[in-house]
Amino acid sequence: MLDQVLPEAEVRALETVGVYIATIEPKQTNQVIKFIRSKLPATQGLDHIKQIRKTTADDGAVKLDIVLCHELALSAQDLDQLLEQAGLNSLVNPRIHGVPKYPPLTRDQFELWKAAWPTTFREDTNRHPEISDQDEAAIMEHIQFVWDRAAKATSKGELPIAAMIVEPLTQKVMATSYDTRISTGHVLQHAVMNCVAAVAKRERDGCQSQSAEHYHRLPYSFGINTVTASSTAKEGAEAEVGRESAPSPTCGEKRKKNPANETNSSASSPGSSVSSLLWEGAGDTEDRRVKKAYLCTGYDVFLTHEPCVMCSMALVHSRVGRVFYTVPMAASGGLGSQHKIHSHPNLNHHFFVYRQVGYQAQREKVKGQYDDDSLGKDRDENPGSLALEGQEIDC
Repeated sequence: MLDQVLPEAEVRALETVGVYIATIEPKQTNQVIKFIRSKLPATQGLDHIKQIRKTTADDGAVKLDIVLCHELALSAQDLDQLLEQAGLNSLVNPRIHGVPKYPPLTRDQFELWKAAWPTTFREDTNRHPEISDQDEAAIMEHIQFVWDRAAKATSKGELPIAAMIVEPLTQKVMATSYDTRISTGHVLQHAVMNCVAAVAKRERDGCQSQSAEHYHRLPYSFGINTVTASSTAKEGAEAEVGRESAPSPTCGEKRKKNPANETNSSASSPGSSVSSLLWEGAGDTEDRRVKKAYLCTGYDVFLTHEPCVMCSMALVHSRVGRVFYTVPMAASGGLGSQHKIHSHPNLNHHFFVYRQVGYQAQREKVKGQYDDDSLGKDRDENPGSLALEGQEIDC
């Protein structure tokens, strides 16, 4: 089972906020609710809690605890004065109680938090999509491939960091790359940045290869040169150095409209508006597909290492759908270790992230192979460690 990097909102512990509550008789409910709605400030931000909970007194009598208002909305003296004016001071004795500050997002949170106060909860299955056995097998194959690319990078004197971008619907390899900071002397030539640039080059080359007449007659509807994630495609990708890709597609090649990508966005992306959608495909209606306005919409990304903040933001802007990586980078990781950029509430695109994918298998396979001598690391110091594991380096 793959280890999903969950958003902070799904793993946080219970936080409470103080409210005034009172214990009343069931027959007093209507009278007290009328007073709350007409005289007290609304409990804003607490729509997820229920206003009333049922309790049982020591003598077995049924009682009701009812939420009056936020603790900070009124002082105790002001609340007592309002109750006295309404003639309820003898029936309602307010006290402060802590209720969940945030709505529960997972079943575990709901089960724990409801002990503090009853809350509403509707489980969103899109938060934790199931991965089929077939899909998981393909994921492991891709992870193995990027580690093979990392080995090739090492043989060329580069850092052993590799990346691959795949269209998940057809399993087409869109681009592969590895880190080229050493050979180029450019600090931004990370594996992810090179891979995104390679996808952009495919798009650009595809557009430039079409005649102007054909472009105007059939915009974004040119033929597709399918390249599957087979050994042939991967061998073709290996022929390149640094920024690599499988054979370039034509402009406007199909990109998967990923349902998970839609449900996982906290705000609508510009690409989802009608004005930014370009129809591709000509002739048969069933061949007409919606093309999103972003470079890697819905694509899967496979990495040897957890990307840094810069690379993580590049994946956000490219609108990827899922990211799988093997080695967490405790000092610099942007997708789980130091930050969770993929689920940051202030960003307008979110995607799924899975960590330590194939970790144990790779650990055994690369035992003693990827300790980087150029960084002065003793091969016998930590036998079996993965490349750059535990080091302070941006990936």
